[in-house]
Amino acid sequence: MGLVIDSIGIEFRGELEDGFEEGFRSLFARRYLPSVGEGLGKPDIVLERFKGESFRIFSSSYDHGGIDHYRLESPLPSAYGNEGPVFFLLQAAARAGLKKGRIFVTDSVSVVAGGSAVLFVGYPHTGKSTVSALAISKGLPVLSTENTVVEVRERGIYVVGGTDVLVYDPRIEGVYDVKLDYDETTRSGYRIKDLGALDERGKLLKRGVRIGMMVVLHSAFNCMEASFSRIKGRKVRKALWYFSTALMKGLDYYEPYPLHMPMNDTILKNLSVFLERASEDYSDRMFEAFGNHRAVFERVIEMALSEGV
Repeated sequence: MGLVIDSIGIEFRGELEDGFEEGFRSLFARRYLPSVGEGLGKPDIVLERFKGESFRIFSSSYDHGGIDHYRLESPLPSAYGNEGPVFFLLQAAARAGLKKGRIFVTDSVSVVAGGSAVLFVGYPHTGKSTVSALAISKGLPVLSTENTVVEVRERGIYVVGGTDVLVYDPRIEGVYDVKLDYDETTRSGYRIKDLGALDERGKLLKRGVRIGMMVVLHSAFNCMEASFSRIKGRKVRKALWYFSTALMKGLDYYEPYPLHMPMNDTILKNLSVFLERASEDYSDRMFEAFGNHRAVFERVIEMALSEGV
């Protein structure tokens, strides 16, 4: 059957009768893999799997006829038990996406406000999921919850895909008086909300939503108020270089260790176009934000609506 991650076609081969392929359609996998669907047509990635007691990649080749090939040994992918295959496939899809001009921005969420998107990026535990939950509580569409797919178009940079499973801290109920319907909980008690079936979100991503503002987020429950600092020029490129290359370069850790994946000329060209466009278009619309989740969120939405970005 195959799989599509965003626009990247995955063909599975080898020992698959135990449901290995289906493991990449689970809520856990979709928390990290953007826009998962059924695959048809010519693949961008061929993955041959052999059963085994532990996960390891023992063969990789790149750009053979435009296709990346991998051979791996692995038990079934699962949360807490065998997470490596999911993060590996995310890494492989990020490389294949870059060849198509589809940039996988890691550690990011995106929210629609005033007809355009606000892209929040930040290291783990800096408030992205809490900001997403606050957006949902206000009725704002959330386009991506962990990894965001963007592309450069004539009028700017657009959100065109993203993860659709939100995992958020239940403390928002007591701290911010926000209660959301949710589908499941994690072993640690975090809430899981599946956004994959929302028609409005799907329609928005199908046509793409122009990014009006970018925010590097630093927020926490015990912070007060909000403070903003504008990011310009080279610092825009420097910040986005990390978040747009981390997946492919293996900076997003998984066990036993991330694969080293090479960049080719097409990848470097597409990255250059993305970073230059971001520097040109967003030097006056990219901010570093510090403070309380709700104060930061409310100020960002106010800016997005008032400036019509």
